[in-house]
Amino acid sequence: MSVAERILDHKPADATAAECIAFVGDNQTHSVVDSVLREYFAEPLLKDGGPNQAIEFLSSTVPPSVLIVDVSEAASPQTAMMSLRAAIPETTKIIGIGTVNDISVYREIVDSGATDYLVKPVTEKALASALNRTEESQETPEPEVAPEEKARIAVIGSRGGVGSSTLAVNLAWILSEERKHKTALVDLDLEFGTIALSLDLEPTRGLREALENPARVDGLFISSATAKLTEKLSIMATEENLTSEIKYNPNAVDALFEALSRTNDAIVIDVPRSAYAVRRRVFETATEVMLVTELNLCGLRDSLRILSGIKEVAPDTKVRVIANRSAGPKQAMQLKDFQRALDHKVDLLLPDEPKVFNAAANTGKPLAQSHAKAKVSKVIRKLAGEIKLPEPQQPKGQKAPKKKRGLGGLFRRS
Repeated sequence: MSVAERILDHKPADATAAECIAFVGDNQTHSVVDSVLREYFAEPLLKDGGPNQAIEFLSSTVPPSVLIVDVSEAASPQTAMMSLRAAIPETTKIIGIGTVNDISVYREIVDSGATDYLVKPVTEKALASALNRTEESQETPEPEVAPEEKARIAVIGSRGGVGSSTLAVNLAWILSEERKHKTALVDLDLEFGTIALSLDLEPTRGLREALENPARVDGLFISSATAKLTEKLSIMATEENLTSEIKYNPNAVDALFEALSRTNDAIVIDVPRSAYAVRRRVFETATEVMLVTELNLCGLRDSLRILSGIKEVAPDTKVRVIANRSAGPKQAMQLKDFQRALDHKVDLLLPDEPKVFNAAANTGKPLAQSHAKAKVSKVIRKLAGEIKLPEPQQPKGQKAPKKKRGLGGLFRRS
């Protein structure tokens, strides 16, 4: 009988399963893991070693609910993780720890059976967050949404000030808070973006690094680089200084969106008109593009140019043209003339309500929240309702509240 078979068949009547067992290989990681586990579990086991020692130990004991294993000394961390996964029941959640900080390695380790993967040096906060995610996956398992069902909505303005950022913010708010889908809102204008400012948020850190170095993008990185506005709405928005050039890596767009898609049903992207390579990749990966413009000559000229660029790189992507401030003082052209010259239907008209927009701008809240009954809010709500997304999972019944483990004490320690 193999070691794996012994573990899976081992059912000693008098054995008591440890809730968590950890195998780590260095003193620094040992200290961090010991500190967190003492706060999080009643009787955790912490041992020296790696995957081989874990497999050998588990051959003679009951598998735990959570297994933490240091795979940094393994010749192939992915193979080591596959061996671990084959040797223990699916009910045991595995958190891997290693030294390789590469998104492809992260994906391979997770695909090999790990619930999460942390890169050394491991911090108390990072490990506690990983344990929280593990507990959430045990308490409320949710089927993964097929990739094709997840929305990537690119919002771009024909010119600055036409309201594309406002549309992106309110669209994301309605998708998350009213349609109840987990949504990420990403402001790709790293220097002059307004999303963090409009929501009264501190700019997040890490988005520039994500777009310059895609190898850094993993689950832990995403957690540290996003701000949670609500339980279902997370924000990535930064304000980089203007003293150095940002070296965008177009491949980073794929890595960023793939990482966000693991935990979100929808990604709303506020796309700047600069940074051509990134803009092009966003159009190529978007499920639909929303082009916001005003009904005037400048809006017409630049809408034509942007539509031409979208058709060139993503001819099959759905494009909606949205006219803002329609019937307002900035509407210099009639709708029929604008559509004829653009050779594209204007799919949506946002009414001109300057008082509503100005009042909302000073609240630090989305217009759809602070002025839910305004005409423009109703129009954006209708637009959000047309976006195809999977139905959110509804709880079948109320569960008794589970006693929280002592994480609060962990973060109160000096």
